[in-house]
This record gives sequence, structure tokens and C-alpha cells, in this order.
Amino acid sequence: MQAISTGFRKTFVCSGRATRSEFWWFAPVALVLPIVTATQLKWQKAEIRGTWQLFVVMVACVPLLSAMSRRLQDTGEEGRQAFYPFMPLIILWLGYQVTYWLGLVLLASSGFGILFLGLFVIVLIAAALLIGFIGFITSALVASNVLGMILVASDPQSNRFGAPEGGVTP
Repeated sequence: MQAISTGFRKTFVCSGRATRSEFWWFAPVALVLPIVTATQLKWQKAEIRGTWQLFVVMVACVPLLSAMSRRLQDTGEEGRQAFYPFMPLIILWLGYQVTYWLGLVLLASSGFGILFLGLFVIVLIAAALLIGFIGFITSALVASNVLGMILVASDPQSNRFGAPEGGVTP
């Protein structure tokens, strides 16, 4: 209970350190929030194309990401590495949004826009598949690296992120 309350209390705190037990007692509870949020949203809203839904899920991930950031800092690593596995997914989503809205503009422009749009979409789909494949592989490698760093024992000495905290007793 102490780890869970500490994790939620430090939702917007990415500085400092979190012991291994504090993170691993909090992580399963914090992981439920984005999963439940993602499954309860209506993802078929055509007028926004998932923009606000993705934003809500990202906000639900903040407690877990901040705890992961503090856990990485406890091992002596940079806390911002907790965000690295999600970057290819965000880039792909942004690419989808640009393609979708640009396609709507071209479609509304003229008859010539339809031909241009068809060629543009073919090129973008091929590029998106390639980028998606590379992004998936990169994301998996980075995620496994970050997971490995989270599993490492805490740095018993003071490091550049502060002195070790009292921790949470298992």
C-alpha cells in the first residue's frame, strides 16, 4: 500500500529515485489505468480520428512513466529513457494524422487532386509500412533495454539524482 500511495502521490514528479520494490509494487496497479482507459474509449469517432482518445491514454500512462523514470534514476541511468520505447508509436501516429488531413485537403481541392492523392497515398503507405516495421523493431529493442535497466539493483550510494530513499519494504 505504501508503494502504491507513493507512486500516485509522485505522479508528476520525475526527479529523485524509486527503489526496485517501490516500482514493482506500483507498476501493476499503474498499468491497469491505461489499459482500462484504452478499452473503455470509443475509438471509431471519425471527426477527430482518435486524437483525444490517444491523449487520454497518454495522460493515464503518466503515473507509470514517472515511476519508471525515477526507477531508472535509482540505478544511475537517465530517467528520460522511460519515454524512448513509445517514441516510434507517437511518430507513426503523427504521420497518420498528417497523411489523413492532407488527404482530405487534396481530395477537396480538385479533380487533379484525386490523381495526386492516389499516388501520394501509395508512396505514403509504402513508406509507413517500412517506417512501421523499423519502428516496431527499434521500439522492441529499446523497450527490452529499458526493462533490463529497471531490473538492475538500486545504486546503494548517492548518485547524480540524489541519495537513496528509505524505500518501501516488501
